[in-house]
Amino acid sequence: MTEWQTAAHVTRPMDGANGKLLVVGIGPGRPDHLTQAAREAIKAADTVYAASLYQEFLDETGLLDDSTVIESSRNAKKRQARETFNRVQSGETVLHVSGGDPNVYGKSDLLVALAETEADGEIPIEIVPGVTAALGGAALLGAPLSNDFCTISLSSQRREQAEIDEKLAAATRAGFVLVLYNGWRSLPEALSIVSEHRPGSVPVAILEDVGRGDRGRNPAGETVAISRLADAASELDPQTPGTLVVIGTEASRVLEPAGDGRPFFVTPRGDTTPFHQ
Repeated sequence: MTEWQTAAHVTRPMDGANGKLLVVGIGPGRPDHLTQAAREAIKAADTVYAASLYQEFLDETGLLDDSTVIESSRNAKKRQARETFNRVQSGETVLHVSGGDPNVYGKSDLLVALAETEADGEIPIEIVPGVTAALGGAALLGAPLSNDFCTISLSSQRREQAEIDEKLAAATRAGFVLVLYNGWRSLPEALSIVSEHRPGSVPVAILEDVGRGDRGRNPAGETVAISRLADAASELDPQTPGTLVVIGTEASRVLEPAGDGRPFFVTPRGDTTPFHQ
């Protein structure tokens, strides 16, 4: 067993000291979802790597005013990682922005692995968590994740489709609420697999650009729709990479507790008696 003491807060390194790599989750979208720790980390950075959409969000905060900002690129991940390590070794605090949380289909795995193999394991790294889209979306829906749930990405960029299909089937049989990231990819096929093990009456929600309002990639802005598994393939039309899909269990229900017509997607934890009274 290996134990270590965690850092209490993020600060700039002292003059002459080695720098630090910060991998920071900024939440699903707008700056109001930033944690205080994320704000402090961004403010402390000398250089920030961020996608253009995330730069737009962060520009509203003024937190980037004292930093050099570089647009991150999916096609240059390794090159930009090496640039980062050189900057850190020269004493800079370098920050990579990750949408949502860095550990939920984010950037932390690649940066940590490359720091080990390409920088001789001499890069101080701190991961700052953020609100992932699953949790941001759950808040919009009501309480769909109050019992056990799992996340599965439908992207086959780094793995075979057969692996995704196997995980979908296993998680469905196990009774998890399913949260599907990259829900615009192969959604009809995914719903077909789930339908083999779950009744058509269970609720299904599709969310576009969670937390981004009208600032995301979906022309219609941030949208939420709820259907049933039996109807979802024909009724739900995912539009963008920012699509999130939540599939309930047999215990899940759609309720209207506020009396204003707004549906709440709810999965109970434990006793389901209140749903049947």
